[in-house]
Amino acid sequence: MSVNALNSGYSGMRVNQLRTDVAANNLANANTENFRSSQVATADSAYINEIGQATQATATYAPPRPGAVAPAQGGDDVSFSSGYAETSNTDPANERINQMSASAAYSLNAAAVRTADQMNGTLIDLQG
Repeated sequence: MSVNALNSGYSGMRVNQLRTDVAANNLANANTENFRSSQVATADSAYINEIGQATQATATYAPPRPGAVAPAQGGDDVSFSSGYAETSNTDPANERINQMSASAAYSLNAAAVRTADQMNGTLIDLQG
């Protein structure tokens, strides 16, 4: 049972680290013309055998929501011949909330891993 808890906690930590990384990238590019913010798609995978239940990141994707059109900042990569370009569709407040949510979930998964590890240690001590 505790191996399942270790796997579930570890997979949750991996997914939430990816969520934090994606939100940080979105924030770093919030003022970049033509940037489309990304999101992480996840899926819960139930394994009946000894692996347990885990969460997996299935993909990162950029939703089709466009940014506003604004005067281009210069350069040769202007999207429109009129001198206007699409701004980033990143919402900084939403990305910060995503980071805080992923950080809290990561901490909870880390606590689950620590608890499962302690349970394994106690079990080994009782058998020894």
